[in-house]
Amino acid sequence: MEGLNVAAIDFAIALAALVVAVMVWRQRRTHSRHWGDEPAAITAAAPPQLKWLSAEQQARWQLQTQRFLHEKRFIGCAGLSLTEAHRRTIAGLACLLRLQQNALHEALFPMVREVLLYPDAFLVPPPRETVSEHGLELVDDAPDERIGEHAPGQVVLSWSDVEAALEGDSVNVVIHEFAHALDSENPDTEGAPPMADYRDWSAVMGQEFARLRRHRRPPVLDPYGAQSPAEFWCVVAEAFFQQPAALEKHHTALFRLLTAYFEITPAVGEHLAPTLPAA
Repeated sequence: MEGLNVAAIDFAIALAALVVAVMVWRQRRTHSRHWGDEPAAITAAAPPQLKWLSAEQQARWQLQTQRFLHEKRFIGCAGLSLTEAHRRTIAGLACLLRLQQNALHEALFPMVREVLLYPDAFLVPPPRETVSEHGLELVDDAPDERIGEHAPGQVVLSWSDVEAALEGDSVNVVIHEFAHALDSENPDTEGAPPMADYRDWSAVMGQEFARLRRHRRPPVLDPYGAQSPAEFWCVVAEAFFQQPAALEKHHTALFRLLTAYFEITPAVGEHLAPTLPAA
């Protein structure tokens, strides 16, 4: 009987130890899944613009990137097998837009719940246009091919175009679409993101937008930005991060405005070196 009691006690101790071990393992696994406690892995997928940042800004970028990965859902589309490198690369590029000193105390892209990622350009249904007061609609059967889109609650991206931006292409689809997401946080304005000094913003952006609509072929800005103030803001944001030297030379007022807004001073004398993570 005494031997049975000893065996029962030993079994209970072993069982308790097993329960504790499982709890510790689950806690560590959950922490890793939610927050990604691997700074080296984040740095491996870092955007080339990271070298512009001070040590304090780089630490802020790390925190913002972790917040993004924790808060946003990623979905692979059209057969794309989503990897951690995909997620970290997109989060790292998007968070370049939110490195201001007080950005850590603000919601991070609250209008975006999920990111849809396609391997390449994707097709979207054409818009329906009302052509009479009786509700008749004009429908174009041909779908539109796009590399990025901002829709309510989501951002849609083409991975091949994300890679092209990392290689130094003038188009940065992540910056463009998340600039739209910022713009949508201010429903009463168009082309004016939160935390901007709206008096200076309106004066500079208005003048440069009118200039683009007049000429349509400036040295730096994509003519697509002439469609609306919202598209103009997104095109200017792309130029700031992809072609800062050209933006400073040909659109000095815009360059200074965005330097103050993002609180980032680009290294305009350096070429953006490719940074391609293994995906």
